[in-house]
This record gives sequence, structure tokens and C-alpha cells, in this order.
Amino acid sequence: MNDFQERLQELLVDNNMSRLQLSKILNISSTTINGYFNNNYYPTIDIAISMSKFFKCSLDFLFGLSDKKNNYQRSENSFFENLNYLIQSSGISIAQTMKNLNMSEYNYYRWRNGLIPKTINLIELAKYFEVSIDYLIGNMLKC
Repeated sequence: MNDFQERLQELLVDNNMSRLQLSKILNISSTTINGYFNNNYYPTIDIAISMSKFFKCSLDFLFGLSDKKNNYQRSENSFFENLNYLIQSSGISIAQTMKNLNMSEYNYYRWRNGLIPKTINLIELAKYFEVSIDYLIGNMLKC
């Protein structure tokens, strides 16, 4: 099991819930929920935010990046504004940053145009810049 699977299982047990109940609450199929456990993939960030809000925990807790359940570090800026700030503050070029992360520069330009990264990319970005996912996605958490 990866950290996300372990955390999700822990949250289900702590809340005395089944996977089916969670799927109904989140309005997604039970097959999708089971896929998180059986196929080792992550939810979209929108679903992860819904999970985080439902379980009243930070995204970092949900994905196993923090052991503190409510360790929120949020920003009012957009994801791309936060990413740009972090890259500029690091003093490393966009190209080198993306290379260090083993990601295509094309991703950066897609994100600049408003596309939201895959959850696994957000996890890697948060680790790389040593910030919370909650901070990184910023004002998306208001939805």
C-alpha cells in the first residue's frame, strides 16, 4: 500500500465507513474508490479536495506527507502563482526545475494556461519545494 491508500483506509476506519459509503458521499463510483486501493492510482485533485474537506484533514495528511491531520498551510494565490513564486525564489530556472522533477517543461506551460497538474505531480512539487499541497494549490481549496 502507498501512503495515500494507508491514510484513506485509516480515515475510513476512524469514521466507521465503508468504501461504498464514501463513494456515495463523494458522488463517485465504488469502482473508482476501489481503484485507489487496487490499482495504485490517485484521485483527481478535485476529488482529493472533497475527501480532505469531508474528513477535515489537510491534503498533506491525506497523501501521507504529514502526520498532522490539520496542518493547513494555505495561500490565497492560484496554483500557478504559487508555483512561479517558488521557482523564482529557488533561483533555479524553469527548465532546470522541471528537469530536477523529471517532468516535461510542456507541463509548466500547460499549467500556466490554467490546467491543473495531476495529483502525483502536485505531490512531487510539494516535496521538491518543501511546501504543503494545500499551499501549492492555494485558492482551489475555496471551492
